[in-house]
Amino acid sequence: MLIALLVGQMVSALFGFWDAEDKKRSMEGLPPYITYEMVEEAIRCQEEYGHPAGCTIAQIIAESGQGESMSQLATRDHNLFGMKWTASFASAPEVAGKAGWSTKEEYTPGEITTITAYFTVFKGDVECIRFRSRVFLQASHYRNNALIREAISEKSSDKMAEGLKDAGWATSSSYVESLKSIMDTYNLRRFDSMSVEDLDRGALSGDVIVQAAYSQLGVPYVWGGSTPGVGLDCSGLTQYCYAKAGIQIPRQSEAQAAFGKKVPVSQASPGDILWRPGHVAIYIGGDQYIHEPHTGAVCTIASGASYFTSAIKIR
Repeated sequence: MLIALLVGQMVSALFGFWDAEDKKRSMEGLPPYITYEMVEEAIRCQEEYGHPAGCTIAQIIAESGQGESMSQLATRDHNLFGMKWTASFASAPEVAGKAGWSTKEEYTPGEITTITAYFTVFKGDVECIRFRSRVFLQASHYRNNALIREAISEKSSDKMAEGLKDAGWATSSSYVESLKSIMDTYNLRRFDSMSVEDLDRGALSGDVIVQAAYSQLGVPYVWGGSTPGVGLDCSGLTQYCYAKAGIQIPRQSEAQAAFGKKVPVSQASPGDILWRPGHVAIYIGGDQYIHEPHTGAVCTIASGASYFTSAIKIR
């Protein structure tokens, strides 16, 4: 019984490690302080309250990002959005208290003023994200703002950014432009149509793989090529795309097929490998794929996934 218990603990530990590695890979391409749990909660609040997740994550980056890490307000007090304190927050289950901080505000365009104010302390990052949607954005001037209502209806992070500024979230005159620039940099609008179930199925790593394939369009086919931006063959392309998502796969197409799980092409998801004997491609959705066709050609988008025998699921 003791041996069985020890084996069970080892298996649980291994599954926990693999799960953590999968989640780490799925955050590829986002700032290092944006965690899987943050993205998951942003999407969960999107499903529950309608606030587009892309804008939520952009706000975290704008309000808390400082290079490769987060501000002290975010790391110490888990206040990811710079939300100030009000006594009515004291009874909220997500809230741990208040703390005084110096901050800079732009009340007149171009004029920055330093003030000291109380900010809300949260129990954790997830709790802060939930509080933003459950309590903070339920204030009437946010809830009834026409642009925010449109953002929820259209699942639009851009409209959400405009609505937040219009409703008085930030004093900075460049707040909307800053959020939209962050959305562009990290491709955050992809989250606006994503569900928690999509995230759990590895949609993020699939998106990274697809984006990597797009980045190689026009690169010449080179037999045996494995240098992105210079020359690739078909399996060199698929190996590169998976490496960008932090997933190491074999070099040759047949080995790649054996490495994953073969399913009917009809079950392919964006980011999966399409395979037929001697050739592989990256499925991008809508019956389209990206591949390196043959000598004399370049990496291109093609239609007709049924050209392949199977889809290979590796993630």
